[in-house]
Amino acid sequence: MPRPSRTRNRFIIAFIIMMCLASLYILLLKIRKMNHLSELEENSRHFAIINDIVYYNSTYSASAKPTFMFLITSQIANFYLPMTCSSIDGYTETTSQIAIQQVGESLLVGTCTVVEDPLYVTLKLDDFSMQIDAPIPLEPLSIRKSIVKEDHVICMSHLVLYEDGTTILSLLKHFKNSAAKIMIYAASVSDSLYKALEEYADNVEVVPWMLPEAKKRGDFDKLKLDPNYSKAGTEGSLTHCFLRYAPVVRKVTLIDLATLKFNSIPFNPDYTLSKEVTSMVTEGWRLKKLTNYRVTMNSRKMFKNVHGNEKKLAENDVVLNEKCFVRQDAQDLDKECGDLQSPEMETTPSRSIYIPKVVQFDNLSIYEDALGRCTSYKSTIEDRQKLMKFEFELENRVSSEVCEIELMRDDFKCRVAMDYSKKMFRRRTRLLITHKRAFLRFWDGCHL
Repeated sequence: MPRPSRTRNRFIIAFIIMMCLASLYILLLKIRKMNHLSELEENSRHFAIINDIVYYNSTYSASAKPTFMFLITSQIANFYLPMTCSSIDGYTETTSQIAIQQVGESLLVGTCTVVEDPLYVTLKLDDFSMQIDAPIPLEPLSIRKSIVKEDHVICMSHLVLYEDGTTILSLLKHFKNSAAKIMIYAASVSDSLYKALEEYADNVEVVPWMLPEAKKRGDFDKLKLDPNYSKAGTEGSLTHCFLRYAPVVRKVTLIDLATLKFNSIPFNPDYTLSKEVTSMVTEGWRLKKLTNYRVTMNSRKMFKNVHGNEKKLAENDVVLNEKCFVRQDAQDLDKECGDLQSPEMETTPSRSIYIPKVVQFDNLSIYEDALGRCTSYKSTIEDRQKLMKFEFELENRVSSEVCEIELMRDDFKCRVAMDYSKKMFRRRTRLLITHKRAFLRFWDGCHL
């Protein structure tokens, strides 16, 4: 009798050993995959960021089918990855290919067909996948006629280490009664200014919008300021605001605050969205007029000509260059505006708007010298591009050298945009997907 018992015990011990070895093998596989992802992250020279998703139901979609529109920022021209999106509403599941289209210098949009009122969407790239909560559906704004004069949304961008409360608060005071909602896109803003914005909380929203800049893991105490990425931040955020609100309001105003002007890049006073973006406007969209502003002068000295009949630019004026565009079917067609769906910058007239700085604010200006040093930097490396097949060799763009700014400062509190993202890899390309936005205090770490 003891012999069968010993045999059974041996089988049990052998089984336990096999299970331990199997668990160890699975653990080693997970460690190997983690190391592989870390190696990919360190070695991937090119990357793209899915900044946000806009959901169009069948009313607003150009294809008359519910659609997700992904806003993608990338320095790779003709960027393409074979991604699919699957959506489910609890009963039905739909899978479709994501069609990617270049709509700006560093901005792309990807579209895919989804089910009506989806609960979530799953992105898949090779054997990598990620589930994302469905974005909030577009809805017309609630207009309180006693306060707001127009069905109108204003979008301002892009605040980076921003402390100039006098300018931004004066602009808000000027525009606040003409818009149902004002969106301010920020990578970082000082705590004192953030609190001052609470006065306009009824119709002002500060949106965290990170700079599309690749960081090595743990490198959160430095900002590598690159003119290409700075421009991409403004381009992506204003396009996002347009695509988010143009279907549901009659008027959209975009304001490029031009907070960072780089000497290495010629400054153009005109700003407008690309034709590829404005051509997305469909008959189902309510938008009738688009107005673009770019700050061209700020805090300059007073001047006038010999005869004294020129406009005087006071030291406390902010000067905006304005261009407007309307749909051809708009009943209140403005002859001074260009065609919204086919904007021609050269033939569309512009004018200057002078806004007085009527709000006093104690600016800390702790980063003024550092930002001035970076924006005045001129690269000695000429930008060039080599375009080859994506499958064999990605485009290699040698961009201007970045300028580093130390972010940690004693006794300086700053709200910074933090992105929570998962990574998807394909060969030498990294794809970052933002699925949560928030503001952190400066001492929690800088994630610009």
